[in-house]
Amino acid sequence: MEEYDVVAVGGGIAGSIAARLAAENGLTSLLIERAKTPRDKPCSGIQFAYFEKLVGRSIPKEKLCANEIHSMNIITPDGRTFKGRMKVLNFWRSTFDRWLNDLAVEEGAVFQDETRMIDFEHAGDGIRVRLQTGTDSREVLARYLIAADGMSSRIRKTLHPDDYMQKAPGGAMNYYCSGEGALDPNALYMVNIKEYAPVMFAWIYKKDDLWVIGTGAEHDLKGHAERFYDYVCRRYSFTGEVVCREGYASPLKGGVYLGEGNILLCGDAAGLLDAYRGVAMDNAALSARFAVQAILDAEKVGTKAIPHYAKKMGRLKRQMEVNEEKRKAKFASDRTLAASMAPYQMLKAGVRMMTANLANKFLPSERVMTLPL
Repeated sequence: MEEYDVVAVGGGIAGSIAARLAAENGLTSLLIERAKTPRDKPCSGIQFAYFEKLVGRSIPKEKLCANEIHSMNIITPDGRTFKGRMKVLNFWRSTFDRWLNDLAVEEGAVFQDETRMIDFEHAGDGIRVRLQTGTDSREVLARYLIAADGMSSRIRKTLHPDDYMQKAPGGAMNYYCSGEGALDPNALYMVNIKEYAPVMFAWIYKKDDLWVIGTGAEHDLKGHAERFYDYVCRRYSFTGEVVCREGYASPLKGGVYLGEGNILLCGDAAGLLDAYRGVAMDNAALSARFAVQAILDAEKVGTKAIPHYAKKMGRLKRQMEVNEEKRKAKFASDRTLAASMAPYQMLKAGVRMMTANLANKFLPSERVMTLPL
């Protein structure tokens, strides 16, 4: 039977970074991905510049989209636009995640795509993991199991089945569109109008030769997406064609759950999607870093990894709880949304953003302030 110190399930951001960092620190690591790579993933594929610090590498220019995003346009409920300059990384997840897979391999991790985790069980001090590649199945033994297998995590469902509903009530949807309008290809538009975006801001930005027009909703996602697309066409004189629609939904309801013993959950599997900020990739990268640090700490003192991981993740978990309360209060009604975006509130938010962005250039990766605030 193959034996590894770490088996990371899921070849996205959290799994790839965890496998790479484990290998860099002398741990044998196996990274598996159920799809054939490079694979598409429903995701914004945009992040602030500090994300490179969390990844631990500068992202090569060829891994980014041709059009750079260096400004933000925030649209308020009454239609005003507040503009600010802020560098935003822009990439396709298929290209970006494959690059992360390759980095893990370069550092000594074993990577296997088209490989699915069937189940797992404790075996003495380790974890026996059953894998399937095509029609072939095999078992490997891991000392630590890192679950980075997304919102519908098989590992989380096994450990915490009550965290899932029978059916997802809503989600997010992107329209990928060819065409042009009165839109800046180097700007990220964040639209805060409840009619089109009832739970968080809606978004518009360009990726190479396609515009991404998207929103999220707990109910009637398709209806909200269609209405928002019509709004974009009217307001920005956009004319073109919807090339494809891409969305995701998750029945996950349990909030943040980090695992147990030597099984650590990262990224979406841990419930780290921050709806208030509309992002999850930076949290995924941070959780991968903390998971590996927790494993290294556990190795030194001979204890389980989860207490170390929970301690390291404490600040991030608390911030997510605060952000969720802020999101609920902000989007409770048209009135509360409008009040949160009054001119003086926007000025304060802009100052906080600029200050945090500057501070992030000097803070260590584990202490960065995730944006937007």
